[in-house]
Amino acid sequence: MKILQRLVAEDKFVIVNRRVAHAKGVSNEVAKVVIAQLTSDDFVKVTKDRAFPNEYLWVYETDVGIIYYIKCKFASDLSCVKFISFHPSIY
Repeated sequence: MKILQRLVAEDKFVIVNRRVAHAKGVSNEVAKVVIAQLTSDDFVKVTKDRAFPNEYLWVYETDVGIIYYIKCKFASDLSCVKFISFHPSIY
């Protein structure tokens, strides 16, 4: 989680633009605020990426007044993080 927070604080992240209405990403500013407040209690799981079987996805769900669902993956050299999903939870 510390690596995730460091990368986001250093602007070394991208948020994938999703087409599904409920999965529209948040702004970079919102992402920075939410990620800075993550705790170990927000961690849900690590799972294999179905599209890339040798890669993994980290899943978080956090409540900062709004419950956010966050799914991300790291570059293999840990130089950046890609948010596959980062949106208010619909569950």
